[in-house]
Order: sequence, then C-alpha cells, then structure tokens
Amino acid sequence: MFQKSEIKRILPLLLFFLCYTLLFIIWVKTFFYTLPFLLGLILAILIQPFIGFLEKKLHFPRTVASLAVTLVVLTAVFAAIAFLGFFAIKEIASFLITVSSGNFTGFSEPVTHFLNRIGEFLGQFNIDFVNSNKQELLELVQNSMDLIAACLSTVLSVVTSLPTVITLCIVLIFSTFFLARDLKQLQAWVKSIISASAVFHLKSAAENSSGTGRKYMLSYLLIYFITFCETYVILTILGIPYPLTISLITAVADLLPILGPGIVFTPLAIYQLLIGAYSRGIGLLIGWLIITCIRQIIEPKLVSSTAKVHPLGMLCAIYFSLVSGSIWVLFYVMGLLILYSAFKETGALPSLTHNNKNTRSEF
Repeated sequence: MFQKSEIKRILPLLLFFLCYTLLFIIWVKTFFYTLPFLLGLILAILIQPFIGFLEKKLHFPRTVASLAVTLVVLTAVFAAIAFLGFFAIKEIASFLITVSSGNFTGFSEPVTHFLNRIGEFLGQFNIDFVNSNKQELLELVQNSMDLIAACLSTVLSVVTSLPTVITLCIVLIFSTFFLARDLKQLQAWVKSIISASAVFHLKSAAENSSGTGRKYMLSYLLIYFITFCETYVILTILGIPYPLTISLITAVADLLPILGPGIVFTPLAIYQLLIGAYSRGIGLLIGWLIITCIRQIIEPKLVSSTAKVHPLGMLCAIYFSLVSGSIWVLFYVMGLLILYSAFKETGALPSLTHNNKNTRSEF
C-alpha cells in the first residue's frame, strides 16, 4: 500500500515521534520532582557569562565565581517573586472570596442581559436558538468561571505551602550552583556519549530554533517582562480589578503564538462592553493593539531567528488542549512542532512532503 522508499524516508519521523512522546510522558510524570533541577539547569546556562567574567577579569576560582553569581542572581529572583507574589496572592484570594460568596452573579448577569437582548432581536425573525440554548450558554460561562476559580485556588494552595516552597528554593539554590560550576564537564560528558553527528544536529537545531541560545532566552524573557509591565500599566490606568494577577497571566499567555495577550484582553474587553463600561472595553482593545505593535517592533531587534512553525499547527495545539482540558497537551504539541521544525532545518529529520523550493509553509 505504501512505497518502500517512502516508508524508509519517514522512518526517522516515526522514531522521533515515539522518542519525544516517551520523554514527554516521563517529564510530565516526574515534573514536580525534577522542577528545581530543570530550573537550576536553565539558570546555570543563563549565568555562565557572569561566571566567565569573574573568572577571566577578576581571576576568581570557578567555584567561588559560581557561588557568588548564583547567590546574587537567585537573591534578586527570590526578592522579585516574593514582592510580586505577595500582591498576587492578595488579589487571587480576593477574587476567590468574591466569586465564592456571590455565586458568580456579577459575571452572569451581564451575560444574561446580553443574551436576552439577542433573543429579543432574533425573535423578530422567529429564530429561537438563543432562547432555547440560553441556559446552556449560561452554564458554559458558569463552568468557565468554575475552571478559573479552581486553577487559581490550586495555584494559591501551592504558592502558600511554606514547607514546599522553602524546600524547592533550597534545592534550586544548590542545583543551580553545582550545575553552573560543572556545566562544562556536563557538556563534555554529553558529547562523549553521543556521536559527532548527533552533536552537530543538536547544536544546529539549537541555533536554528533559538537564534543564539542563551541570548534568545534572555531576549524573550525581556519581551515577556515588557508585556507584563505594559499590561499592568494599561489595566491600572483603566481601573480594571486584579491588575497584577491579570498581567502575570497575560505574560504567560504571551508564550502562545498567534493569540498571545489577545487570549486575555479579548474576553476582558467583551465583559466590559457587556456591563456597559464602553470606555474600558475600547481602552482594552486599544491597549491590546499597542502591546501588539510594540511587540512587532522590538521582537525582530531582540531575536534574529526562531523556529519556523506553521500557524495552523499552533492553532491545533490550542484546540487540542481545550478539547482535552489539559494544558499538558498544549505543551506537548507545541514542543513537538518546534523540535521537528528545528531538526528539519538541520537535515536530521525529513520533510513531511518531498522537498519543494516553491513550498514555504509546512508544519
């Protein structure tokens, strides 16, 4: 049924898919166990230039340089997280108290009024879809708010679990220090156990998918921080409740291609319009436009190249995640597409279709 040559050509794709799926499942199952070590590895990679500066310019021993930079960087990170976390916890707690005591009436009443007006308008054309399905639509809103409240409640319980947080911080400090100090030996060990061809493809994939590696990560961290600051300023000026929490969510949503901050700003603007706060609703839409324009200006200047992933692929990732009700599905599909695109550029993996110079877009 299939040509042998075609099966042989796509066999690396099947092996890549199976290996990626297996590793992803292991990562998800061990996420909370490996989290401080994964964060430690990322931080260790990011702080290497500072360690190198202390070694070469100030002639610090590598152990001393690694310890000094680790303590300074993590102290700054913990201080910023504690400062933002204090106010974010207050906002989340206030939101949960509000929605639990009011049974979401503040959210459902504007939607009910809007659906009634739509029903009256369509009633002139003898269309009873809205009237017959109004209860289901309201239940959808109710379930959405229940889901948001449940997620925020879970986050609140985790971040306020003092023993867990303290233990994670201690493990993170030590893992960052040891990984930063021994990163060169770790890289040499990895190179010793894989082939030179694999080393070449991994290095090329990292360059193709993330520009200059460390610079890429720092650049996007700066972009997400700018998004957070812009959102907080806009929400504060407009007087939107819970600006810090919403800004943090928007910065996280900025990770999603295509949608980005719009996935947060759009429902906020619609809600403001439904309750009659037209100036706030229009202001949110204008704010979203400003954030998007600034992003389009600064991103090319900070990031030279990124993995070329088809927009439809990212839409599929978001849709699959919504249907399954799991954020892990989103991460799985996004990671699969990004890694495939990166390894395809290096020649380690074949294209889904035969090479065609006139074909630009591909998953």
